[in-house]
Amino acid sequence: MKSVAFVTTVFPTLTSFIEDDVRRLVARGVRVRVFALRGVGRQYQSRHTPLVGLAESVGSPLDPRAWGAVLVWLLRRPGTLLGESARILWASRGSLYALVGHLLWLPAACRVAQLVEREGLERVHGAWAHFPGTVAYLAARLADRPFSLSAHAGADLYRTRAFLAEKVRAADFVATCVGGNAEMLRELAGPGARVEWIAHGVDLARFDVSGRAPDPDPVLITVGRLSPPKGFDDAIRALALLRSRGREATLWLVGDGPERAALEALARASGVADRVRFLGALDHEELLPLYRRAWLLLSPSRVLSNGRRDGIPNVIVEAMAMGLPCVGTRAGGIEEAIVPGETGALAEPGDPASFAAAVESVLADPAALARFGRAARQRALERFDAARSFERFFALFEGREADQPAVSSGAGR
Repeated sequence: MKSVAFVTTVFPTLTSFIEDDVRRLVARGVRVRVFALRGVGRQYQSRHTPLVGLAESVGSPLDPRAWGAVLVWLLRRPGTLLGESARILWASRGSLYALVGHLLWLPAACRVAQLVEREGLERVHGAWAHFPGTVAYLAARLADRPFSLSAHAGADLYRTRAFLAEKVRAADFVATCVGGNAEMLRELAGPGARVEWIAHGVDLARFDVSGRAPDPDPVLITVGRLSPPKGFDDAIRALALLRSRGREATLWLVGDGPERAALEALARASGVADRVRFLGALDHEELLPLYRRAWLLLSPSRVLSNGRRDGIPNVIVEAMAMGLPCVGTRAGGIEEAIVPGETGALAEPGDPASFAAAVESVLADPAALARFGRAARQRALERFDAARSFERFFALFEGREADQPAVSSGAGR
């Protein structure tokens, strides 16, 4: 494969899994163009600055170029455009969210198809399974290109499944980062679908145990967007419960988002504002020293009523690679990463008391922290090597069989 179009929401971002795949493809000599439905990102990891020039915003429904592309494809391939659009909208009829979203992004698909053809790109890849995946699907149909898909969690798999089975069946392959999601997609789409479990992974040379020096007093760290699925309010409530039991700790919240003001108010109301530090959004160069100083990474994720959830948060894998034990919840794909009693602990989602008990069970045994940290690093080496994951991903792009993962995708060992 010499060229590929990625369709995503925003690019680049402060996360790194899509960006790292693009970077590695470019390093392998593949010409990559990224078409972003919500625009070119303004906040991203510093090492991804060279990727900005690969991205183009295509999603505005007010863009006359998109509507011009609609007219072009109506003239050139009216049956494909009208037939596929009708299929997509009919499949969306039971979800207002899906119906409105698909209507808004259909012109973008025409624009992407036009650019794919104009720039001679060989494949169209949806970097998310929901609206970017649908745009990629329709663009590939119009431009007569192979189509493939990545699926994650949260909004792209569980908020709506409108037109999801159809995309999975149509794709040359679907790569998903959570074993449970792979099983769900196979059941949804049927035996003919090619769905591969490929963990995002982490750069194990960059995220390593060198220089690890935990602070003298317990430091707990959370990393992620300050939004409801992350459950960071439960981390603050758990901190207050720990204080009420005489166990003091400091909580660092790395990230920004719509919940920040509410979380700050909660820290004050819970009597732990003096123990909670809001550090804002940081890139990896700023984050690595914090990982080295922390005692535990907390990931109190929850599943929202609309289906939004985490998969396996990248920050868990990063922390494990750096020898940092983790406490998470039994939500999304977290159980596939954290092994209770071996690399950390698990709690029930949405239950601050359960989460506090899980944190306390680890903090109460200083010898366990070092043991858990060593086991976490080993588990990252075995299951979450980004270089190995990319080789499997790249094999799929080239039409080869991807090597099987070194360790089964199920929870536990």
